[in-house]
Amino acid sequence: MPFIPMDLNETQESRPVPSGKYDVVIATCEETKTKAEGRPQFKMSLAIEGQPTAPNCTHYASIPSEGDDPDKAKFKALLLKRLMALFGVPIDPKGIDTEKLAMAFVGKRASAELSMTEPDDSGNVYNRLMVPRLKAEGEVSKGKFAPPKRAA
Repeated sequence: MPFIPMDLNETQESRPVPSGKYDVVIATCEETKTKAEGRPQFKMSLAIEGQPTAPNCTHYASIPSEGDDPDKAKFKALLLKRLMALFGVPIDPKGIDTEKLAMAFVGKRASAELSMTEPDDSGNVYNRLMVPRLKAEGEVSKGKFAPPKRAA
């Protein structure tokens, strides 16, 4: 093998970014299964733009499936809708094709809140995507709602 010139003293471990708002882009999105129950989910890798020493952030999104009780399926659908709204992925009122949806997520960008996890048993800390609630119709700034319009 030939000699490769490089200064390994300059090489360092990647580090998560402090909690805050960052521009992120979905680098990959694939349909996988949960470890515990084998339920369908999306596994996404999000690159944090402008942060070359930060590792990609992993995000999981549950997919409603047969066998979910109605409340659980409804909550999974809400979380998926929030994620789609954050990244500007169009919503088809007829349903989702998981293969097409996974492809639609790749390359999408958003300005999003990232938090930091507590250290795990090995002391590692990771960034986590904080998906915001949907904006309600009639919502105004500072979390207040406009009064409903009265019929004439």
